[in-house]
Amino acid sequence: MFALPNGISGHPHAPIGSRLSPTAMEFGAASQGTWGGQSVPQTTTYMSTVEPLNYRRLLDRNMSCNWKYIVDKIVCNNDQQASIFLQQKLKVGTTDQRFEIVNAIIDQAYPLMVNRFGNFLVQRCFEHGTPEQVIAIAQAIRGNTLNLSMDAFGCHVVQKAFDCVPEEYKAIMVHELLRRIPETVIHRYACHVWQKLFELRWSDSPPQIMKYVNEALRGMWHEVALGETGSLVVQNIFENCLEEDKRMCINEVLASIDVVAHGQFGNWCIQHICEHGSIPDRTRAVDHVLRFATEYSMDQFASKVVEKCLKIGGNEFLDRYLDRVCEAHPDRPRMPLIDIAGDQFGNYLIQYILTNADHQRREVVAAHIRKHMVSLRGSKYGSRVAMLCCNPAVSTRPGAPAGLSISRNNNNSFSDRYGSDLGRAYSSERQYTSRGGYGSAFR
Repeated sequence: MFALPNGISGHPHAPIGSRLSPTAMEFGAASQGTWGGQSVPQTTTYMSTVEPLNYRRLLDRNMSCNWKYIVDKIVCNNDQQASIFLQQKLKVGTTDQRFEIVNAIIDQAYPLMVNRFGNFLVQRCFEHGTPEQVIAIAQAIRGNTLNLSMDAFGCHVVQKAFDCVPEEYKAIMVHELLRRIPETVIHRYACHVWQKLFELRWSDSPPQIMKYVNEALRGMWHEVALGETGSLVVQNIFENCLEEDKRMCINEVLASIDVVAHGQFGNWCIQHICEHGSIPDRTRAVDHVLRFATEYSMDQFASKVVEKCLKIGGNEFLDRYLDRVCEAHPDRPRMPLIDIAGDQFGNYLIQYILTNADHQRREVVAAHIRKHMVSLRGSKYGSRVAMLCCNPAVSTRPGAPAGLSISRNNNNSFSDRYGSDLGRAYSSERQYTSRGGYGSAFR
């Protein structure tokens, strides 16, 4: 027999390690074993930022990475996908992950606030951060309220902050805005911060905002109302401020009602007073409109004020209006009604009367129109009115006759304050939102 070399046993070899079995302990979730003396984390997987980021994989609840690296991608590279990912991670991540993400955002709060994609991320932090983290963001806004309010992206963050930060920080932001009232009230972006400010409701005694605003804008309210952004602010004051706070603004606008009513944006302030103002203010505005009914009816913007009065004034306003425009003048060959019917802007008012007034008043207008059929049919705009007087559909059903469009233009997208003048309005959460309300079928 041959002898086995030293150290080699004749017994079968013992297996090294354990069997590769699906049921082996090392592959169980409850296993606490070690590999190479190091424990293996079982709850969170860390993804290295050296490799290209797989955002879909990182959305897994147990996946983490270097959040500061992703925030840097937004600040330095305007990375939209990184912003969207972090917003989603704030919604689905664990409490610890949300805390770490918000802290990484706070470290670069201001650059993110003025970033095209980062500002949305900061707004989400107000919703998902702890109270202490919300205060930390408010501290980042402190001292920068004016710059942020006049920034295309930062203004959204300031508006969101007014909803979420403690009132002591709101008061600090307000006092920073009060330093430059005339400039910011009519600013393209800051005006929306002012609107948000006027809509705020304070639990404690509110700061005397309108006291300082009235002092800064004394004698200038009609100019503010004439501007694109200022008109929105003025209407917001009408709706949200106390009577004593808004009285100066209303009085100055009414004192310059003729100029404001002829303005592209100012006419909406006059419409607001005619519809929602106090009885003395409404009476003053409506009486002025009727005094200049003919001229206003043929003006591009003032005619919108007349149209609003026709819609909300009922038969009382319509009777007074018809008395004015059907009155014969010795120095005019025909009554103003006919001139309005053939006018580029006035014809819409007559069409509105013919399609919405009761039968008796419609017949009064139609009878006057029929006397000038030849002239009106030869007119580009008067022919529309003439067609309504001849179309039997007018007397059988309300509304425009079939096949006849009485829309001032083909665009049906209106803002709630500017109608066809501004189809979209700038707002807080979304950069632009369509609004419906003040637009009419005759714009």
